[in-house]
Amino acid sequence: MRKTMSFKKYLIYAAYSFISGFILASGITLYTAAYTGSNIFYIQSAGEIKTVFLVILWMIFSLMLFLVFKLRKSVYRCSIPLSLFIFSMLSLWNVKSQYPYFYIVLAATVIGATLVYKEIFHDRRINFLKGKGLYITVLIMTTAMTSILTMGNIVRMYTFNSSTFDFGLFAQMYESMATDFSQNTTLERNELLSHFAVHFSPIYYLLLPFYMIFRRPEFLFAAQAAVCFSGIIPVLLLCKRWKYREGVTLLISAVFLCYPAFTGACFYDFHENVFLVPLILWLLYFTEKNSNIGMCVSALLLLCVKEDAGLYIIFIALYALFNKKIRKFNAVCLLLTGVFGFISVTAFINAYGEGIKVSRYDIFLYGNQSSLTDVVINVIKNPAFFFSKLLNENKLVFLLQMFLPLLFIPMRSRRLSDWLLIAPLILINLATDYTYQSDIGYQYVFGTGAILIFLFVKNLRYSKTKTKVAAAAFMASAICLVGHNMPKYRYIDRLAGNGGDYYAAARQVLSEIPRDKTIYASTYLTPFLFDCKEVYMYPPIYNKQLTGLDYVILDSRGADETEFSTLIRDFEDDGYEIVNNQTFITVLKLKENK
Repeated sequence: MRKTMSFKKYLIYAAYSFISGFILASGITLYTAAYTGSNIFYIQSAGEIKTVFLVILWMIFSLMLFLVFKLRKSVYRCSIPLSLFIFSMLSLWNVKSQYPYFYIVLAATVIGATLVYKEIFHDRRINFLKGKGLYITVLIMTTAMTSILTMGNIVRMYTFNSSTFDFGLFAQMYESMATDFSQNTTLERNELLSHFAVHFSPIYYLLLPFYMIFRRPEFLFAAQAAVCFSGIIPVLLLCKRWKYREGVTLLISAVFLCYPAFTGACFYDFHENVFLVPLILWLLYFTEKNSNIGMCVSALLLLCVKEDAGLYIIFIALYALFNKKIRKFNAVCLLLTGVFGFISVTAFINAYGEGIKVSRYDIFLYGNQSSLTDVVINVIKNPAFFFSKLLNENKLVFLLQMFLPLLFIPMRSRRLSDWLLIAPLILINLATDYTYQSDIGYQYVFGTGAILIFLFVKNLRYSKTKTKVAAAAFMASAICLVGHNMPKYRYIDRLAGNGGDYYAAARQVLSEIPRDKTIYASTYLTPFLFDCKEVYMYPPIYNKQLTGLDYVILDSRGADETEFSTLIRDFEDDGYEIVNNQTFITVLKLKENK
């Protein structure tokens, strides 16, 4: 009987070894195909698929590995989800375009393969994570992710793919802040204007002392990644408060660092919304802790991020109000802070600036209506119309990208207080036809993503196998991260070889432009003219087209040759002459007699 059981065990092991070997070999094949320039979605010949040899190699390796661990179920059954995870990473690593459905399906498959087994990823203590080991490991991971994001954004800038919106204008604004402490910029609306007229964001001054040290636009990329990932501190404190073991805490930290909503939004150049991530997490932590001072400081800083930040405070206050463990006095004070803060900041923007961006909710307005009050009244009058606009195909994909890496755990609650925290995602990301707000590649997910991370950390407590669930969430987050972000690192290839000299020559052309002149420049050139006081974007998006400027600097990439030649002739007819025409940059200067 024992021999029969032993033979059956070896037979099961052989099956697991073969399946995991085939999965890994397929992943390596796809990785190799993409690395050599083929698109894995268009492999047309069976001769390009060579997995047999790789399967045999992996089976030999897994035989040695499993025998060392005495063929325990917890070991060889881990091979399937881990093989699928590695397969997913390999197949996505060199893909040049984003395929959301593809990486969502891969992530869902890995989640299913992980959760189906009861014996894998047990809750065990890990020796090297005891004491300071956990925090040192998390610090290394955070530093690595910050460096990777910073490098990716700098390479993107150096290949002239960072535009006026939203980088050139902030690079110029920070130089203005460093010069005279103002937030003046000529790029945001193609006229000299304070950024306060567009958004109420005094939070930017927190980075000014550090900017003064480096005084380069590249610093802003590093600062944005660092600010975003500084949210790991309240995440760790929340894990400690809810008494998670070191291994679970490490996996939760990895989920936070890999969460595709944060990493994707960090690639959209630079934006004040990134401060929402740490500040919302700090506010929620201090709310859970019933810390009056912490709640007050976090809420006030949150109001300094942007005019709509008060909405987050209001819903967090409502969450606190319906939470039995949080003092009602604290919740009421927080609610009043959010309401009066939102009203005050809104009044400031309406009086001294361009007003709240109600246009993004135009679908809920009609006739001559133009106020946020009209939006609210219309939604109350016709809630059916409101709900009909919440979902479409793109928004469903967006919800999968937001919730799948967290295994939908933020929704695993029957408490009304938890569901109140989902409301900002509905109002900010779904209840609008402004497509950028329901896209993880833009800054509108920083705040709602922070809330979902909080709910993930909180509701993970209800899982019986926390390590396994956290491991599945980490693998899903990592897959979505690679699937969404890796195509953005393709700019590294453009800097390789002669490409580096090509773009360096273009940057040299821009560095020779006099900084005290008035300049017209194409959108992808303005970040390199950040220290020019009067640089305007061409063609203008806002306000009228300008004339009589000292220099016109044009980017010929992607332009029709005939149309570009016509444009040059038009400027020459207006009194300009070409003074530099290297690489893809054409510099025209106003003739002296003009």
